[in-house]
Amino acid sequence: MINALNTLKKEICKTLPIPLINNEEWDTFRKNTTVALMAGGDSSRFKSVPGSENTNKNSFKLPNDDTMIEMTIRMYRDAGITDFVALVYHQAETIENLLGDGTSIGVKIKYSHDPERPVDKGGAILNAIKNGSIDQNKNLIVHNPDDVILNSTKEFPRLIASGHINGTRQGGELTVVIVTETPYSYTGMSIDQNRVTNIEQYPLIPVPTHIGVTIFSPRALKRLFADFNAIEKFNYETELFPVLANEQKLFSVSIPIDDWLAVNNLKAYTTLLKRLGLQ
Repeated sequence: MINALNTLKKEICKTLPIPLINNEEWDTFRKNTTVALMAGGDSSRFKSVPGSENTNKNSFKLPNDDTMIEMTIRMYRDAGITDFVALVYHQAETIENLLGDGTSIGVKIKYSHDPERPVDKGGAILNAIKNGSIDQNKNLIVHNPDDVILNSTKEFPRLIASGHINGTRQGGELTVVIVTETPYSYTGMSIDQNRVTNIEQYPLIPVPTHIGVTIFSPRALKRLFADFNAIEKFNYETELFPVLANEQKLFSVSIPIDDWLAVNNLKAYTTLLKRLGLQ
């Protein structure tokens, strides 16, 4: 099975090393970049975590009094990016009360409230462009705070910026941050004529997977506004990504699977606590 999966990986995941941008290029990028914190969902799966019922999961206090959204902000702040916009809706007050205008954490934070109707991720960004919270002339990193980056937090912002700039030099407009493989949630098996010939517990499936971090160039933002402005609800992953991939304008930058954890239910939350040494 492992040999077959490795063969599949060679066929569908051909990544190249990405050279890091120099200090001057990084300085230019960070000064012209906003981080959008996607924090408007109702956190339905996260409600299995005890005590989380009356707060947005991104502002839910960990045992050390930290939160996932503050962890994300500090990661970018420590790298030099200080311009943020929080895209909020469900229990937005818990995010606003926690972060304020960002002064206490050393950044600037604006808020864009989703309309009183479902708009999905793309609609939330369009709404923020319309109300002036997002500047179309700057790069935009969209980060779901519950997509927690671990281990490589010091290197992560500059790494993804390097991947994005490398892509734009080749005509790219948008960059997705990926892991090259993800664990299968069940017991994997190889079967030959109904006979089980191999067992693998939670094998890594070599399908490149978007982790919920996306970098829009100004060109991509203007295109988003021009092409989807009349659509009230849309997901840019399902609507825009395929178009750009077909035009060969969608690029990727990969991080190790162990550097990412999607925290959206009790099991993942427990794993996060263990990874942070809090349990």
